Amino acid sequence: MFTESSLRKIKDFSANDPIVSLYLNTEPSRGNAETHRLRLRNMIKDISLKQDADAIEKFFNFTYDWSGRSVAVFSCAPAGFFESIPLAIPVKDFIQIGSRAAVAPLEELLEEYSNMGVILVDKQGARLFLFHLGELVEQEGFLGDQVKQIKSGGASSAHGLRGGSLDSGRAVRETIDRNQRDIAELATRFLESKRVRRIMIGGTDENVSHFRNFLPKSLQSLIVATFPMSMTANNSDVLQKVLQTVQGG
Repeated sequence: MFTESSLRKIKDFSANDPIVSLYLNTEPSRGNAETHRLRLRNMIKDISLKQDADAIEKFFNFTYDWSGRSVAVFSCAPAGFFESIPLAIPVKDFIQIGSRAAVAPLEELLEEYSNMGVILVDKQGARLFLFHLGELVEQEGFLGDQVKQIKSGGASSAHGLRGGSLDSGRAVRETIDRNQRDIAELATRFLESKRVRRIMIGGTDENVSHFRNFLPKSLQSLIVATFPMSMTANNSDVLQKVLQTVQGG
């Protein structure tokens, strides 16, 4: 997984020879592997640094599996330096030769798409995810007490006692509050342990609004977006919604 320490290693590298920095968009929508290789060859055909051009082409021909949506490559062959970073976020094709690695696109990705906590919540439970550079991994889940529905029809339908409906309504609210409080405690431990920078919460407007009040103020300030989503949604649907929200879609 690409992290700030990975970026630091590339950013801090220096040598007496030039460094080739290359970013290639490998999204399936832009073609297959052969189409991407053709674009790659056009990008490196005019490079005077033959060792680096050969190293980069060899990497794409024999090592890269073409499963990501982009890849960043940094080469300084005379110094024996070669780093590749597969990315789940698409980037623009780009090549630069200089005394230092061109890491600005990676810095932007880390700023926009790293260490985000994603929470799906309803009245009974929650699912907790970590979103990092286009990848969404479900980490934890919580299922609290069942929230019993109150039937319409008056007091006698609840417990057969006068005032039963009011008592049942109070019991439901207490159950929801207890569940939300427990979810918030679990979420707080999770979010703080992952050192998240931003938080997104999915669910109905009512559930999201109610839940966020149980979070500490320090975490409430990190909430950047909420979105409608069922607790039973599959991970790919959650990822798609998170990406759309992050990208302003």
